[in-house]
Amino acid sequence: MQLASTQWIYVGLTLAVGVGAGVQASLLGAMGRDRGPLEAGWVSILGTVVGAAVFLAVRSARGDALLPSPFDRPWVFVAVALVTTALLLLSMRELGAYFAITGLFGLAVIVSAAFVGPRLGVAVFIASLIAGQMFAALVLDHVGAFGADVQRATVMRVAGVGVLLLGVALMRGGGD
Repeated sequence: MQLASTQWIYVGLTLAVGVGAGVQASLLGAMGRDRGPLEAGWVSILGTVVGAAVFLAVRSARGDALLPSPFDRPWVFVAVALVTTALLLLSMRELGAYFAITGLFGLAVIVSAAFVGPRLGVAVFIASLIAGQMFAALVLDHVGAFGADVQRATVMRVAGVGVLLLGVALMRGGGD
């Protein structure tokens, strides 16, 4: 059993990843308006693969690779990163460069689910992730981020996010 303070650090980390997922959704929406939803998904997936390949290349170069041969060699991931980066750059023509990061937000969700999920439990992990997403969504809607229609933050919408955060606290804080 981990210390309660460590658990709250994991909750905070997951809330932050949820904020990133909210930003990702907003960016994907903007790309989807310009290019269509499948194309936006394609760009995001390519970004996820580039990020994962770079991360795995570094781990492999340090000798931390846990995957079987040939995926224990850095050159495999460097090659994947280079090819995928080229595809990402081709796919992003006439898009803002910042759209390339959409996949990194998705990668953060995947990695945090694998690392933090088992430490918090799936219910608290998902609740924290959603609370972070909803907080980001509220702010992004309020400012009309990335060209979206403005949806002002009302007392009820802010209260809704507050209730989600309270739910996280109740789920995590309930005695172990």
